[in-house]
Amino acid sequence: MPTFLDGHNMKGLTPQMLEKLVNLPSDKFGVTHLELFYNKNEDRLYCLLEAPSEESIWKHHEEAGFKCEFITQVQQIKTEKELKAEKLAILGEMSSHIIHDLRNPMSIIKNSIELINMKSKGELDEHIAERLLKMEHAISQMGAIIDDVMNFARTQPLKLEENYLSKSLQHSIEIIQIPKNIKITLPQNDILFEFDNKKLEIVFSNLITNAIQAIGDNQGEIIIRFEEKTSGKIQIQVQDSGPGIPENILPKIFEPLFSTKQRGTGLGLSSCKSIVEQHQGTISVENNPTVFTVMLPRHIKNLVPTHSIHIS
Repeated sequence: MPTFLDGHNMKGLTPQMLEKLVNLPSDKFGVTHLELFYNKNEDRLYCLLEAPSEESIWKHHEEAGFKCEFITQVQQIKTEKELKAEKLAILGEMSSHIIHDLRNPMSIIKNSIELINMKSKGELDEHIAERLLKMEHAISQMGAIIDDVMNFARTQPLKLEENYLSKSLQHSIEIIQIPKNIKITLPQNDILFEFDNKKLEIVFSNLITNAIQAIGDNQGEIIIRFEEKTSGKIQIQVQDSGPGIPENILPKIFEPLFSTKQRGTGLGLSSCKSIVEQHQGTISVENNPTVFTVMLPRHIKNLVPTHSIHIS
């Protein structure tokens, strides 16, 4: 589909109203708004559009009551960021299919190990028992990698329900193997509000697992805090006593596929960021000590775009 650039006045519309036009399905003329640029000094709007032809754009504006100053066909040069986003989207789609095919054979191996252990009744040769234990750990690691990729690839809408924050945290901790050298200090308070419980469990799991890996074999502590701010925001903090994140990589840790771990997927923190932003929140990190801070709104605004704007 050809790409066009046009320019015209705002005719009383606000930038907020125009935001709703971007990336909607094409209208009856086949016109889709890719991006909008507003020049406040001139009160002029420039639109990057996809359309079958220049004529279809003239008709689109004529029906809406706009008079264009110009319409010209352009070739969009994609930035490195856009190309990376496209590659990640393809990777996510491929990963979903591959992982679906991997789960069945993994389950067969896991069930076979459990059956061997049950039938042997603890009488296995020490060498064989050790090998089976290594296989169990390997399957567990593969499962963690699969979960990372699936959490990143999933794009389902939020399922908002009123939940207690501590319930989501507790479910996350139950499925994590907490080393004996690490103490977890839980919040003494609780907060009830609307969020997607399953997705927030993923955030907790990733942040706590990340903290465990940061502490390593040393004696350490993970402190989790909940706080309801006067602004109505819900603050969640996960602090660890690890050595901290090197300053040179601190700005990159939420980028997809970025990891300093040999066995890491580089998708855990990126998934956290995606889920938090889906909740219209923010996530950040600071050092000395290392603290991940998640800020969530108590009430998520409905940002579902309307499919048309009436222009009088």
